[in-house]
Amino acid sequence: MGIFKLFKKKKVQNNKLIDNKTLGEKSSNQELVEDMNQNTMVEETEDDDILDRIDDWASYLNGQSDRIKESIKQVEDTKVEYQLVSSYLGDMQKIEMIPKEQRDNLDDAARHIITLARDRSKYQNNGIKIADKQFRNIENYEEEMPNEIKKMKENESFHTLIKNDMRHLEGEKGELRYQKEEVIKKQRFLKALAIVTSIMVLGLLTLLLMIAKTFQTDIQTPFLLTILMAALSSFYIFYEARRNAIMMKVIEKKQNKAIDLLNSVKIKMINNTSVLDYSYSKFMVHNSKELERIWEKYVKAKDEARRYEKNTELLNFYNETLIKELKKYNINDPEIWIYQAIAIIDQKEMQEVRHRLNVRRQKLRERIDYNNKVKEHCLMNIEGLIKKNPHLRPQIEELLVKNNITVVSID
Repeated sequence: MGIFKLFKKKKVQNNKLIDNKTLGEKSSNQELVEDMNQNTMVEETEDDDILDRIDDWASYLNGQSDRIKESIKQVEDTKVEYQLVSSYLGDMQKIEMIPKEQRDNLDDAARHIITLARDRSKYQNNGIKIADKQFRNIENYEEEMPNEIKKMKENESFHTLIKNDMRHLEGEKGELRYQKEEVIKKQRFLKALAIVTSIMVLGLLTLLLMIAKTFQTDIQTPFLLTILMAALSSFYIFYEARRNAIMMKVIEKKQNKAIDLLNSVKIKMINNTSVLDYSYSKFMVHNSKELERIWEKYVKAKDEARRYEKNTELLNFYNETLIKELKKYNINDPEIWIYQAIAIIDQKEMQEVRHRLNVRRQKLRERIDYNNKVKEHCLMNIEGLIKKNPHLRPQIEELLVKNNITVVSID
């Protein structure tokens, strides 16, 4: 019995998590993710015994290994964000547990930050139409924004490419299915032709024998012609049947390859759509063009804000005060609360932030669960391949090692 364990470590860059108003909001792409999770889980071939009909096991194994590595990468990347969200939720709980009699300095700093930030936002947005909510959201990710826009554009381009690939592969599957049905029809026709020909030949031979016996006539020529007709018919039927059998094998091989490719593309589509949905929710946009427009407005607003820096020194003072007060209570990332100061003094706002973070963490958990299921499914496929082809075990294990996948066997 094969039990598979993966040993692969990847370095994941720890990016700073900053909450915003759209944490956990659900975009239209989330519906596509849910639908694909339900309806496009790894598709099997039309024959349940696919492992008995794999001609190119190395290609199949490489495909499974690629899916495993992609799933591991997705899980590792998502866990980083998941841990940061969980840390933020823990900080929220610590803040809520601060006794009222010890909150004076903290609440005072938060109120001043809100007032000063609003004043500065008015200066910054003078003549530039950008919502205060969006401004604060972009400000949270200011340093990362150019790279985030680039990544979003790349993911959208990749999304379009994947959709085109899926459309092409679905069309190819349909064409192969049609070809298979045509071959089956030809085989049925040949079977019917063989039966009719056999009846005709037997009938003619019987008739000729009866004529010869009754009229004492020489039937050698018609007898030979009948035999020749039977031979030619048999040759044609055998030749066409052989061609159809070869064609059927070719079509089935192409079908298996098309379905395997489609499975890989569908997994990429689900992960890509999940990443896009998360990014849209995170930045309160519907696409990269909208985010780019908001970013351009933000940059202009920031340029104009340079003329209104009178309150900056005072704002920095209260920012430092807020951070200092939060550090007293072991808050992991106190700087984040500069941008969420209103949640410190408004319980309703704090509850909304918690809700958005819980929804956001649930999305991350679902992404982790999905990719773990993909990985386990592929491991079962590899195990099944070894069970059905024990003589290939050394070659399979060698190929798995090349793909950084270690097989541990326990008898």
